[in-house]
Amino acid sequence: MDGDLDDFDRRLGERLKTLRKKRGLSLADVASEIGISYQQLQKHEAGRNSLSTHRLLKIAKVLEVGPQAILNMAASQADAGELSKFSTLQRLGERHRLLKAYFALPEEIRLVFLGLIENSRRHNNQES
Repeated sequence: MDGDLDDFDRRLGERLKTLRKKRGLSLADVASEIGISYQQLQKHEAGRNSLSTHRLLKIAKVLEVGPQAILNMAASQADAGELSKFSTLQRLGERHRLLKAYFALPEEIRLVFLGLIENSRRHNNQES
């Protein structure tokens, strides 16, 4: 039975690593977001340490994927189609990086930036 768990942890770690890389995120990015060291996350990705449910939920949130999808992917060998569902922006990690950078700005600058984007969208919709 332990062999089955070790194999599951290894497959789960591989899936997490694949998802993280598809998002364009580093070990340090994800580890920082969930409050652990990058070395600890590296051990999870290598399958050397099992994940708690709580930690899996945190990682899934950062990777913007449901925890059940991660578990299903780790349990199944025929899961390549799951990864193809990500949009180009998500694969590059731009969405996560953009949100992080946006919310790091002072509120007054964020509101100006938001106004520019909304006005640009309205302008583009009127031209269509």
